[in-house]
Amino acid sequence: MIARGALWFIVVATLAACSMIAPAAPITPTPLATATTLPEPTAEATPAEWIEHEVDGVLVGVEKPDGWQVQHTEDGILLVEHSGSMASGGDMRGVQVHIFVHTLDGFTIVAGKNIAWSVLEQITRDRKYIGSARANKPYGFEWSRHDAAFYLSNNGDGNMTMLIAIALPDVERMVVCNVTSPASEAGRIRSILPALLGSLTVNGTRMDVDALHQLPDPLVFPPAPPKPRP
Repeated sequence: MIARGALWFIVVATLAACSMIAPAAPITPTPLATATTLPEPTAEATPAEWIEHEVDGVLVGVEKPDGWQVQHTEDGILLVEHSGSMASGGDMRGVQVHIFVHTLDGFTIVAGKNIAWSVLEQITRDRKYIGSARANKPYGFEWSRHDAAFYLSNNGDGNMTMLIAIALPDVERMVVCNVTSPASEAGRIRSILPALLGSLTVNGTRMDVDALHQLPDPLVFPPAPPKPRP
């Protein structure tokens, strides 16, 4: 697997720790009490800012939640709830979402199976992707007639991640949504997921928010991996 392939799980959750928003050093999250939902729009609200990014012929778009920060990365879009998480050396605060495009190259595709589930199942069994993190078995579902799946992981450093993949077999690519928060705020991920990704478009097609409402609730993250012995 080429170096870029290894980025899609191991490094994505560390993006908020560097000023250039590129895969870099690990972060140490600091718990922060915040609201449990995104604010509902009002008639007087400013129209949402629309963000798009094209990678390898795949165009992804999403509305930026009011008050959130956004950065374009090499392979997608990073949305961060608190700007302190984007500062050099800053700890993770609140929720962050990295939406990016990744190749299907290097994964075994099994005919008749949910492609996204199959890829994530391979990811969660391979330490070169997940390192020492613990991950639940993937959960497959259909999202706007696309094979989709997610898994939940715990890196043992205080961060929890929900990683959602949407398979685009015609172009041999996936759209990946990596949603990460400190462990103290992991319970918010499920409640705000429809607001965060309900506007998501892939190549101009809006993904059906109803699929997100049907996902398991609550999300049960795995326990932290054991600490290495000194």
